[in-house]
Amino acid sequence: MSSDNGILVFLDRDLKAPQPALEKALRLARAAGQPVTVAVNSDSPAMRRAVGFDDARRESAERQIAKAWEKRIDELADGTAVTKRVAPHRDAETALRDTVVECAPSLVVVHTSEEGTLKRHLFTPRDWLLIRHAPCPVLCVHSQPWGTPPRFTAAVEPEEKPGGLDAAVIHTARYWSEQLHGELEAVHVLEHPDETLLLVAGEALPEYAASANSIREYHEKALAEFAKRENLPEEKTTLLEGPVTRTLTAYCEEEGADLLVVGTVRRNTVERLLLGATAESLLTRTGNDVLVVKPEDFESDWR
Repeated sequence: MSSDNGILVFLDRDLKAPQPALEKALRLARAAGQPVTVAVNSDSPAMRRAVGFDDARRESAERQIAKAWEKRIDELADGTAVTKRVAPHRDAETALRDTVVECAPSLVVVHTSEEGTLKRHLFTPRDWLLIRHAPCPVLCVHSQPWGTPPRFTAAVEPEEKPGGLDAAVIHTARYWSEQLHGELEAVHVLEHPDETLLLVAGEALPEYAASANSIREYHEKALAEFAKRENLPEEKTTLLEGPVTRTLTAYCEEEGADLLVVGTVRRNTVERLLLGATAESLLTRTGNDVLVVKPEDFESDWR
């Protein structure tokens, strides 16, 4: 899980903002002994409008803005040595991609946008871009601090074959939980198929799907086998029932989870247009941080 390239954190573009992504990235890095790279797009549309077409004034202003950002980063790092990447980019998405590719981090940390749901659907924010394209895990954070110790909730689909995405999710959750001396649990959300589907499908469905009770028993067994395989105590596993996003959100809020760890898969071009995948929809609904893990065979088009 560790990497010589360490953790890459993207700052919000407001110079005076509190930058929770950097605060939490530093906590992870200090615990795991990993280096930190801090990236910020210092482009200022207001500055460009003010200086007009005067290149000399623009370059001077960009240098001043860069110095202000470097000073701000040093203040926030509070004595921790970090690598700073401060540069103006008008094409924010390309800059995001190039930074991830060049830094090749083991983890990307970004502040989840507070923008409304409608705007997030019209304009793809940074966290969604990173979830869809970055080749490494992506931690999307909110402003509230983690508890001591922090609580990790790993959402798994234990009916999948051993060694797949579920293994990556639980291994990533366990690694960071151990670094922070946190608490770890695994949950599985059982979303029951529509009863009409059960009646219509009939013999086409597997034997365990004949009724709600048999479905529940099947998933309870699968979760127990997963826990045994991953050396998780039985009391640290929970079977939830209901719509996935709403159920996970409610559970994390009720149980006080600090980080929800989920998996995602690479989708094709058409599927990427269908917003509402679990990881992305969670970001618009949950109040806790979300760590999104990719499978080992994830192929990023950013490479």
